[in-house]
Amino acid sequence: MDRNERERKRAPGSRRRPDAPNQRPAARKSPDGKRYASPAMRGRRTAHGSERRSSPPPSQQPPVQDVVYLPPKPFNRNRLLLRLVTITAVVIAIFLASSVFFKVGEGKILVSGTNKYTAWDVCKASGIRPGDNLLTFGQAKAAGRIQKALPYVKSIRIGIKLPNTVNIEVEELEVTYAVKAQDESWWLLSADGRVVDRATAGFETKRTQLLGVSIQNPEIGQKAQALRDPQAATDGEGNPVPVTVTAEQKLATALSIAECLELNGIIGDAASIDVTDFGNLQLWYGQRYQVKLGDNSQISYKISCMEGVISQMDPHQSGVLDVTFTTYPNDVGYTPFH
Repeated sequence: MDRNERERKRAPGSRRRPDAPNQRPAARKSPDGKRYASPAMRGRRTAHGSERRSSPPPSQQPPVQDVVYLPPKPFNRNRLLLRLVTITAVVIAIFLASSVFFKVGEGKILVSGTNKYTAWDVCKASGIRPGDNLLTFGQAKAAGRIQKALPYVKSIRIGIKLPNTVNIEVEELEVTYAVKAQDESWWLLSADGRVVDRATAGFETKRTQLLGVSIQNPEIGQKAQALRDPQAATDGEGNPVPVTVTAEQKLATALSIAECLELNGIIGDAASIDVTDFGNLQLWYGQRYQVKLGDNSQISYKISCMEGVISQMDPHQSGVLDVTFTTYPNDVGYTPFH
C-alpha cells in the first residue's frame, strides 16, 4: 500500500500534514526555564481524560456594546413659561371659586349643645357673619372669642360643610366651684381655674366651696389668681416663719381635687374642699361623709378609692372616710358618726 492510500484511510481528526514529523509535539521551555504547552498540545486531553479548554474563537465572543452619549436637550423657555402660566391660572381659579362660591349662607350658622346660652348668643360671640369666606374665616379665633365672651362654655368645636354651612358644637360647664375674693365676695370657678361669674347672695351654698384659699381681683373669663398673705406668720419670739406652701399651691391643689371629682363622676356632690392645712386635706361629700385625704400626693388614686367605697355603702350610712393610707395601709378606713 502506497503512502497516498494510507493517508486517505486515516481518521479525519488524526490526519497529519505529509511533512509533519512522526512524533508527539514536545513542551517548550521559556527563557526562564519553565515549561509551557505548545499550541498543538492545548487541545489534547490531559492525563485524567479531560480536555483542556481553550478560549472561544473571536466569532463566538459576545459583542461589546458601545456607550452612546446623548446631548442634553436645549432649554425651552416657552415651555417653562407655559407651565408657569398654567399653574398661576389654576391658583387664581381656586381663589376666585373660594371667594365667590364658598361663602357663609344666611341662616347657615348652626349651633348645638347649648342650655345656658341661646344660639344667637353663640353666633354673635363667634364673630362669624353671613357672607364671610367659608374657608378662611379662622375657626380657632372664632372659638377663642366664644369662650372669652361666654364663660360657661367649656369647649368649642367648629366645622364647615360645603358649600355654605358652619357647624358650632358647644360643651357647657356641668358644675362650678365657689371661692372667696379679697373683699369676701363669692365667685364661681371652673375646674381649670377660669373665673366664670360672680355668685349672687346665698348661691355659694349650692356649689362646692373651696376653703382655705382666696382669689384677688377676679375677672370673668380670665384665670383666677390666688391671694397672697399680706403678712408672714411669726413664731412665739416674733421671728418670721418660712413659707413652705404658697397660696398658688393651695389653689392649684383645690382645683386638682375638683377635677378628680369630675373624672370620677362626682359632679356637684361635694359640699366643700378644704386646703387650709396642706398636710391634712379634707372634703365633705354632701352631709354624709367627711373624707380625709392627707397630703397632696396620689390625689387621683385617693378620690377613686373614696368613690368606690361610697358606691358600696348603704344610703343611711354616714361617717369619716380615711384615704390617707397611713392609718389603714392600702385600705380605706371608715368610722361612723355617733
